[in-house]
Amino acid sequence: MAEIIRTLIDPYKTTPCLDGIVDVEEADGAWRITSLRPTKDVWVAGCPNNIALDSTFCDQALIRYELWDGEPTTSGWDESWSGSVHLTSGKVFTVSSHSGEISYHEEFDLGRRDHEWRFRVHRTFLSHEGFTTDIIGLVLFKVRFWSSPQGVQPSGNEPVA
Repeated sequence: MAEIIRTLIDPYKTTPCLDGIVDVEEADGAWRITSLRPTKDVWVAGCPNNIALDSTFCDQALIRYELWDGEPTTSGWDESWSGSVHLTSGKVFTVSSHSGEISYHEEFDLGRRDHEWRFRVHRTFLSHEGFTTDIIGLVLFKVRFWSSPQGVQPSGNEPVA
């Protein structure tokens, strides 16, 4: 059974306008993530060094990163999406943008350069006692990474049931 190696909860809410997760060596090209255009229905999109995330109507997001020693079990969260991404440095952070300004958040080190990573993103919207998620305006993301098996080519992104 797979186990967690390392975790990080970004101590700051990503606000406003979450774009996604970017390799730290791609920081100057963080604009590329905005061209991936995830939507409410297809809320994760990826390309090398970038995982675009859609927080729909929520202005704030909290991110928890996890590094696993193998494929983790699925989670009971509202929504999940799996895929693979090549990361140049193996260090990532969340990027948000608003009015032309880009903000970079807490760095998470996966510990391996130039590597193809499998990932699974879980997303849930907060609500409480009849207060709808659009009033609360906060979405949580749990992003789990694990190493791709050697010799297996990435298959792209696919939703998880």
